[in-house]
Amino acid sequence: MIVEVAVPKKYVEYLDEELSLVRTVYPVIEDVFVVKKPSRKTYVSAPVLDELRKKRFDKLVVMDSLKPTQIINLVRELRKDVVDRSMLILEIFANHAGSLEAKLQIELAQLRRNLPLIKEAIRYAKIGEMHGFLGAGEYGFEKYYFMLKRRENKVRREIERVRRTRSLRRERRERLGYPHVAIIGYTCAGKTTLFNRLTRLSKPVGPEPFTTLTPKSYKVRFNSLEAVVTDTVGFIRDLPPEVVEAFYATLEEVAESDLILNVLDSSKPLERIMGEVETSMSILSKIGCKGKPLIHVLNKIDLVSSERLNGIMEGLTRVLNNDQDSLLPISAEKDINIDKLIMLVEATLRKVLRK
Repeated sequence: MIVEVAVPKKYVEYLDEELSLVRTVYPVIEDVFVVKKPSRKTYVSAPVLDELRKKRFDKLVVMDSLKPTQIINLVRELRKDVVDRSMLILEIFANHAGSLEAKLQIELAQLRRNLPLIKEAIRYAKIGEMHGFLGAGEYGFEKYYFMLKRRENKVRREIERVRRTRSLRRERRERLGYPHVAIIGYTCAGKTTLFNRLTRLSKPVGPEPFTTLTPKSYKVRFNSLEAVVTDTVGFIRDLPPEVVEAFYATLEEVAESDLILNVLDSSKPLERIMGEVETSMSILSKIGCKGKPLIHVLNKIDLVSSERLNGIMEGLTRVLNNDQDSLLPISAEKDINIDKLIMLVEATLRKVLRK
């Protein structure tokens, strides 16, 4: 599968991150081009469309959220499959979904993404503009649309059933009296590596985004205090609206936690780390976690020099500027400062339990 990639100007400074998302699903990228001023009709300009028609590739990946009309127009113009950023992220989610709940949440998000597209295709079919490529005809599209609507209703019911079961498990855990620690952070920051270090488990880790989709919980002893630790799905900048519900549903465990560990990747530039802190804090605020005890865990310090680490620590301290939140440098991979993290978690939880 050979793909062409269109990147909006607003994402150029995050190009490596955006292409990492693309390569997770489509390893062979033929070319990458920047879209400075998106066209309302086809997103890319007419001259770019002419150039694309001359090229040999299988799929166009647009790293932006496209309107249904834009997708259909691009497909009609290029006679190629078109995937936007929302579809791509959902595809990555689908590839990593392990639990029934994760699979259902992703399917629901995909249905919500596809239904407006099918509705637009019906409109085109009614005016006779969907013949040939993607030309299932008005009746074919309408039949498919109502089939998807029925499936959407069924998936919603199944998700509610699964959530009730998980809620009961969480209530049982709370009755046992264990405090709850949630590990959060940007995708690929090393959350699962830290989870494995604390729990002595071997949950799958990898460089691909969203290796973890389903929250994993395990009992851990922090010196003389036992607590339940949960690993969660990684955050990402500008999460598309279609993905939000599926994404936030996996963060219910965070909203119910007593302490949050926000894992940061110290090997990234300081500006990027600060941006990821902003993303994490924004998501926490949206799920009702404002004011919860929070430890910012600066991971992967084995990959940076002491001079650079000091600069990152100083920069983050200035940005955070909050005595309630702690900042601790560690390496989960190399077991550096994990003992200090364990002591800090224990001390913080004891403060919470005394309230």
